[in-house]
Amino acid sequence: MELAGKVVVVTGGASGIGRALAHRFAAEGAKAVVIADLNGADAQKTADELADLATARPAGAAGAAAATAAQSGPAGAAGAAAATA
Repeated sequence: MELAGKVVVVTGGASGIGRALAHRFAAEGAKAVVIADLNGADAQKTADELADLATARPAGAAGAAAATAAQSGPAGAAGAAAATA
């Protein structure tokens, strides 16, 4: 799957498999990874981890431009996805 330049929304991304997928999508070069979860605090924590990883990569590396946003609920995820596009 080609993720470069794509915005990815991960529902349930605050923990477990969703969190692991969010990290993988960022590593694969997604333009933005939106973490949507009912647990807003843990969703923000995952988003912060991805932001830290993006700034640690050298310029031009896969995922270096990944933007993250954490929102709770479907309306929050849609808004976050629109904001990162």
